[in-house]
Amino acid sequence: MDATETGTACIANISRAERRRRLGFGIVAFVLGAAAFVALLVFGAGRWWRLALVVLLYPAAIGYFQWRDHTCVALAARNQRKLGAQAETIGDAEELAAVRAQASRVQRKALAVAAVLVVVALLVP
Repeated sequence: MDATETGTACIANISRAERRRRLGFGIVAFVLGAAAFVALLVFGAGRWWRLALVVLLYPAAIGYFQWRDHTCVALAARNQRKLGAQAETIGDAEELAAVRAQASRVQRKALAVAAVLVVVALLVP
């Protein structure tokens, strides 16, 4: 569910270039996670080793959702935005609250997606 589905406005705290960086990171982390999953299957590692995939799948999902939701979690935690070359402090309390709420949603969605993917990996024989 994105901001338009919840009826709230999305307040970007990262620029288009920053969003692309996060998407690229997410894609790389997902590919590494998929490769690790295949390696675990090929080498016959125990099923519970697949739990370690969360180390790659959570960052992959974070990268994707930061790109999709125009929100950097780390910048939001520091009360900042980076819409240009330099990060700047968000001075408006309402804007900061909205950005922090968006960052929290990004984290929750990423955790949910990573958990589902790990459960699916555990279910593969």
